[in-house]
Amino acid sequence: MTLPKNIDDFQGVWSLTRVIRDARASQVIHADGKAELQHDARGLIYDETVTLRIPGQPAMTGMRRYYWRDAGDQIAIHFDDDRYFHGLRLGQTRSEDHHDCPPDSYDAHYDFSGWPCWTVRWTVSGPRKSYEMETKYARR
Repeated sequence: MTLPKNIDDFQGVWSLTRVIRDARASQVIHADGKAELQHDARGLIYDETVTLRIPGQPAMTGMRRYYWRDAGDQIAIHFDDDRYFHGLRLGQTRSEDHHDCPPDSYDAHYDFSGWPCWTVRWTVSGPRKSYEMETKYARR
């Protein structure tokens, strides 16, 4: 089985599909688009562009940026303002991490068993949040 072993394994353009199951709003949201990971001086810049489809609303475009930093046997993922978000362990079929953003809680579950296709599932809970977001990536 092939697994990602270093940050460079993620460089390039990825197609993505996303499903968000929002328990509070009792709806399922779909998105598709691309993630582009390009080198910078400290690692990779993750730029994502998606078309978001919320029931009963016109489709809209969403964008986000993260910084991926080489941290030995893992990748340290930072928000676009460079605050630490979570870690992604390399060389494993699965990687999990937790991010506290009081009063909310975020749990990440990465799955690389089908590499170079991979999945990340976020379980988010808090006083006003209760959703699961699953994103599937495939190299373009």
